[in-house]
Amino acid sequence: MRKAFTDTIELKLAIESIKKKTENNSKNIELVFKYLDELLEKKEKPLPRKTIGYKV
Repeated sequence: MRKAFTDTIELKLAIESIKKKTENNSKNIELVFKYLDELLEKKEKPLPRKTIGYKV
């Protein structure tokens, strides 16, 4: 009976550690997508460039 109880507790602890890891991963993935969206917005609206050469 004690053996089954300790196995159950170990299993619960292992599941909790996996949950924590996946929560961190999902937050990191959201952050990466946020940065990608910002980069795409910058690419769509480039800054105007100054012309090089002689002025007419």
